[in-house]
This record gives sequence, structure tokens and C-alpha cells, in this order.
Amino acid sequence: MFTTITKIVGRGIFLVGFFALLVSALYARGIEPGITFATYGIDLKIDSEATYNGFPVPSGTWVLKNLVPGVDKFWNFDDVKPGDYGENTISMHVKNTDAWLCLDFKNLKQNENGINEPESHEDGNGDASGELAEVMEFFAWKDDGDNIFELGEEPIFGTTTQRAIEVLNEKTYTIGDAREDNYCGVNQSRFVGIYWCAGNLSVDVSNAKITCDGSGIGNESQTDSMAVDVSIRALPAKENPNFTCTGEELDNPEGCSPGYWKQSQHFGNWTAPYTPDTLFSSVFENAFPGKTLLQVLKLGGGGLDALGRQTVAALLNSANTDLNFSYTTAQVISMFNNVFPGGDYSKLKDKFEKQNTIFCPLANKKEDVNLWIFPQNRR
Repeated sequence: MFTTITKIVGRGIFLVGFFALLVSALYARGIEPGITFATYGIDLKIDSEATYNGFPVPSGTWVLKNLVPGVDKFWNFDDVKPGDYGENTISMHVKNTDAWLCLDFKNLKQNENGINEPESHEDGNGDASGELAEVMEFFAWKDDGDNIFELGEEPIFGTTTQRAIEVLNEKTYTIGDAREDNYCGVNQSRFVGIYWCAGNLSVDVSNAKITCDGSGIGNESQTDSMAVDVSIRALPAKENPNFTCTGEELDNPEGCSPGYWKQSQHFGNWTAPYTPDTLFSSVFENAFPGKTLLQVLKLGGGGLDALGRQTVAALLNSANTDLNFSYTTAQVISMFNNVFPGGDYSKLKDKFEKQNTIFCPLANKKEDVNLWIFPQNRR
């Protein structure tokens, strides 16, 4: 039996004030890293390169190694002020067997930690849970290893919603699983960039620009703390061909192509609330102004138009309960919105196209009926 390697990275505690943000300690908890099976197991090593306001952070930086719970930390700062920011590029490297990789955030906690004089004016009664996770914001992407978010690199989370309370609260993200058909090969590496901001984080995907504005942090979050566990999971890919990071294994995935969905005789298989007349912009970012889902399905050409066709097909596949599609409707919408504008249209188009053309039982059922009926009519 092959089991998952889980490497717990750390529990970070942030204490924030109007003029000072203090990260006082990190703790680790969970499973000790190791090898799952003597011959086919994974040897998962992780490194980290951290910066704080653009300067290197030795305490958050190490070369590839097995992590030591309670010792190795991604974030370990003191005297961080509103408007300060930081970035960690995390590298995962596997040996012995190809592996799926997942990123988990668990056990997000907040504490008030008392109230000082400035905070009391804004938070007189005190909130026992604290407010820090409401003002700390995060963004993550699949990096190429240079620690810089660049055009074409795929966001993981934080393009529209960045607050820690939302993006780090019992969340699982995919680095590579069967749904994306993107395992980490033996002696290969995968890189994840995580950018944090003490304040309002803005991410412009079209220009690959990240900004941090701390002017909105008020006194109500002084002395508050936030803690979260971060872990990286690895599972042998060949022995688990249908594994997904969310725990829903792909069992005989199905999907129908744009060509199927644009045919009028198949409009009856469109699932509410989506109809041929639904505006694309009412579901996704406004990549095709004024065009309906059907009109986008009928577009020719490559680039964004090709992505549009496959995106609409993926949407309809995900919404149809008779299909075992690889993505949920929410995932399809998020995936498109994460790359438009300015992202890697071709890469996402290929992902959707692969799932849209696996097997269409809706079409096959109709063909089966026709094969049975036509001979009867010829008699």
C-alpha cells in the first residue's frame, strides 16, 4: 500500500499593530517526513528562498532537505509594519518515483492577545478571535524558480480574493495531480511562489504586477495573532493514476467537445442556469464582450478564441450531472478568470481540451439509439 508523504512546514504566528507587525514564533505539527516504501517510495525534499521587503531572509531560506518540524520555517519575522511584504519560493524535489504534489493550509487560528491603548479606541470590547487574518493577504503561483511572478505563470490562489481568512482557511491547492495531468518527475522540481502583504494586496495578472498597500490597516488589529499550518503532500503518480489533491479521485472521467455542445439538437443537454443565450460575461470575466456562450462556442481561430470554446464546453460538462467531468463548475470559472487577461491561454486551453474530449457518453448514447433504429427503418 502506497501512502502519502506529508511534510509539515510550520505554524506561523503574526502579531500586527498599526505601526508594527510581529511574527513571534512558528511551530510544527503533524507527520514526520519520510519514505513511504523501500523500493517505490518517494524521497521528497523541499527548499525555500525567502525575502522581506525585497531583502533576503536567512531564517526562511534553506537548500533541499528533509524538513525538521519545529525548526524549519517559511515565515519568522519581527517588527513587520503595515505595507511590508514578503515572498517565499518553495521548491519540491522528488526521487525514486514520479509524484503528485498538493499544498495544504490547515488549523488557521486567530487570537486577540489583549488590547493596548491605541487598539482600545477601535476595538473597545475586543474580539476574542482577533482580526489579523482579515488584513493579512496572500497570493500564490506556479513559479519557474526565479522568485518572480511573470506573464504566463499560473496563479494558484489570490488573484481576486487574498485575505488569509479566506485563502488559508482549511484550503487545499493543486501543484500537480491527475486532473491537471502534471506530476513531478523523478529528479525534477516544482516551484511555488507565495507573496504576502500586511495590508491590501493587488495582483494584476495581465501585467504580472503585484502591489502592497498598508494604509488600510487600522488600530483594531494591534496585538492580534494569526497562526496556520502549511503542509506539502506527495503521492506516487504511477500507482495512483486518478489521484486528485481534493480527494475526489477521477473515475472514468467524461466530457463532451465544443462541437457537441454547439449543435442545436444537443441544446436539451445544457444545464440551467446556462443556456445558449447566456452571456459569457455573466459567468466569467468579460473576455468576449456582448457574446453569448453559444457564440463563443462557434468562434474560430486560436489564442483566446480557442480557449473560449474549450472553456464553455468545460462549463457545460461540469454542470451536467450525467457527466463525470474532471472539474467542478466553480473550478472551471476560477481557472479561466485566473488566466484572463494576460495569462497562458494555450496551456489552459490544452487542459480543458484534454478533459472535453476524453469520452462523451451523451453523444454515444444517441449513436447507440440511431444504430438500433436505422436498421428497423430499412426493413
